[in-house]
Amino acid sequence: MTRGGQSVVIAIIAILAALLMPALAAAKEKARETVCRNNQKQLALGMQMYVNGSADIFPGLASLHNGFQPTDWIYWRTNTALYPPVEKSPIIAQSGTVNKSMFRCPADWNDADRITQSDPVGPYFYSYSFTGYGVSLTEFWGLDGDHNFGMASVFTGDPAHPTANLFKQSYVVNPSSKIMLAEEPGSMSRKDTPYDDWIVAQDGRWMPDRDALTVRHGGKAVVAFCDGHIEAVTWQFGTNFVNSRPDL
Repeated sequence: MTRGGQSVVIAIIAILAALLMPALAAAKEKARETVCRNNQKQLALGMQMYVNGSADIFPGLASLHNGFQPTDWIYWRTNTALYPPVEKSPIIAQSGTVNKSMFRCPADWNDADRITQSDPVGPYFYSYSFTGYGVSLTEFWGLDGDHNFGMASVFTGDPAHPTANLFKQSYVVNPSSKIMLAEEPGSMSRKDTPYDDWIVAQDGRWMPDRDALTVRHGGKAVVAFCDGHIEAVTWQFGTNFVNSRPDL
């Protein structure tokens, strides 16, 4: 083959590669989203098994600010000398062989911003968090006083002797429309978060009025609803309380 012929072949290969690269990138992203969906499905199933075995009561919200509780849905703290490892988390501890990658989307790969923003107890190295509106003095279902708006149970006061504000699955109105497990940003990249000045996931609690959904899946986040089904939704979907507050 002449040099001219070789140049033509090389040019054709380069053109084909350029045409194939976007398709390959899209296929890789779709594969990552599929794994993310499977992760959420397994976690939603584990949540349902936990609730079924605990008199309809949801586990704790695993908040950075409430202290560790054995009933937290995820054991995320990094110091395993003081806290149980993530593989012992209540919602998946009984499901046989458990890999901590179940709690992490494969498209969520950058930990730099997590480490920068972390609390002394350590960064939150996982992608998913549990809806937790917390306890409020606001009137709730016609009752006065402290009430947990759900979805997670909340334990307040001394971590060694907490006050339990339990929340039951039966309290959830229209469970098929309420986000139970959210997928939060893990970095400040605009491929991951919709805001320039937002914080990344810091603990196992998703607060819809403060925490954003990620945009890592083509502008969407994978979420698990209270009935166990999985969807990819826009970050704006997460800002509407009707899609997550159990009493609405």
